[in-house]
Amino acid sequence: MEHASISISHLSPQAQPDKRIAPAPATTHELLIVEEEPIAAFHAQVLRATYRVVTTARSDVAVQYMTKGAPALVVLDLDALDDGGTAICRAAKAAALPPTTLVIASQADAAPQVLRAGCDAVLLKPFAPNLLYSRVGRLLRDRADRLRARTRTPDGSNGSEPLATTNHVWPETRCPACERPGAVSFEFSSHRRAWYACLGCKAVWMGKRQE
Repeated sequence: MEHASISISHLSPQAQPDKRIAPAPATTHELLIVEEEPIAAFHAQVLRATYRVVTTARSDVAVQYMTKGAPALVVLDLDALDDGGTAICRAAKAAALPPTTLVIASQADAAPQVLRAGCDAVLLKPFAPNLLYSRVGRLLRDRADRLRARTRTPDGSNGSEPLATTNHVWPETRCPACERPGAVSFEFSSHRRAWYACLGCKAVWMGKRQE
């Protein structure tokens, strides 16, 4: 692996997140950020106070790293990737213990492609740095809870379900373009509205938020 392509940032007491946001339950989680500099360094500054952070700007290096390392969560920015992030999402899902994948996108229209590739969460730009920290913490807390639940289930049930996700499939919600049921909500636009995607025709729309 090329030394110039990947960097590791260990816990830093100087970089403190917003104390109003509860951190994930452990500080040993490793995160892989796939993003161009200097944005990768900026995101790492927000996250490395709580987590071990690895960064790279290359999709192939990220895929290679996942085959050798074991990041708990991968953050990838679609604007920095030529392949739309699908290779990283598929590689994550193929791992023995799949890392949770959080995709950052500037356009909601990019969501269906990465959702079909197996991404676990989508964060739309623009967003405040503390929102990224909060979303990562939520996903890692859910991941830890589900991993503990799996160890208590001898038959390994629910092993095919994602360890953590903010996506939700709504069986009765139909796509306004093709009428296919099973729309996926992947991001909130407000406390009343949410973004939805159809994994069939890849349509994206905003609709009433469901709970």
